[in-house]
Amino acid sequence: MISRVAESCFWLTRYLERIDTWSRVLDVNSSFRLDIPQATPDRWRPLVIVLGQQADFLERFGEDMIEDAEVVQRYLVWDAENPCSILSSARAVRENARTTREVISVEMWELVNEFWLWLNGRSARRLYDRDRDAFYARVNSHCLMFHGTCYSTMLHDTPYSFIVLGRAVERAGQIARVLDVHHHALGERDGSSAADAEQWIAILRSCAAYEPFFKHTSSVLTGAAVAEFMLFDRTFPRSVIHNLDRTGALLHTLLAQRPAALPPASLNAYERVTGSLAQMDLEDVFELGLHETLTMIVDGITDLCGAIEADFFPAIDAVAPIGRRVETRTAAVEDEASPAPPALNA
Repeated sequence: MISRVAESCFWLTRYLERIDTWSRVLDVNSSFRLDIPQATPDRWRPLVIVLGQQADFLERFGEDMIEDAEVVQRYLVWDAENPCSILSSARAVRENARTTREVISVEMWELVNEFWLWLNGRSARRLYDRDRDAFYARVNSHCLMFHGTCYSTMLHDTPYSFIVLGRAVERAGQIARVLDVHHHALGERDGSSAADAEQWIAILRSCAAYEPFFKHTSSVLTGAAVAEFMLFDRTFPRSVIHNLDRTGALLHTLLAQRPAALPPASLNAYERVTGSLAQMDLEDVFELGLHETLTMIVDGITDLCGAIEADFFPAIDAVAPIGRRVETRTAAVEDEASPAPPALNA
């Protein structure tokens, strides 16, 4: 398997995971605004910051617009100049799928094309204007169908391993970012007010964790219980530790196919980020600070992705697949006094 195909497989699902995650976050944020209109201050700015696009947004739309729900949603869904928008990510998914036609199934390629044509057609725009919840649900449905079709129709060989690897590392990082968005709104408090409870529920819904959380745990709905579930529950497929475990297993499998003399930088990077988290419990997390812990995870995963590229895609600099360089060094929400994270650049 050539490195270019492996890299495109890796990035294909990374972009798909971003579409899935941020469509859920936007849907929940939009619903939250309708349910609790008095709790809207500082509701949309963290989404722009966490994607590293605050400078671009402020330059193009101004400070007054960053808490405007419609402007922020258009920017994060439809803006072709924003490399983090759903439209831009969908373009990157299609391009990476196009360059992997020889290894993905026909059904997967057709699903990617169907989604791209729908998103660029009038029906998607009409649905977005008429029924925002249905629009985001349609986007999520496409992502879920792709994963199911991939599992059911593709050979479970090396390309499949890179596809699952891309999803696992991206999902671990995105979950940490989503937690940090809501941490930014709540601070360190773990109160029992109705507004706080809505925030915990918003986190769970943003991560497709609402039902699993209440089915799995008997804990009272608190910030600590939600953070523990999203960080440390190994049975939940969207928790950080579950996806890091999956990443480690895939790395061992893929590295076993490489010459032994080559140093496994990716495995070392994986052990650094996973070892740090595995040695912590919830008390350690709050002693260090939830924001600091999430930043450590996001930065560790960014280093891990860089090491994966160095190990497996070393000679692909002439013509990189679309979106290959789209990455955040520190996507966690920063305090206002701290420098903003670098922008994502395609």
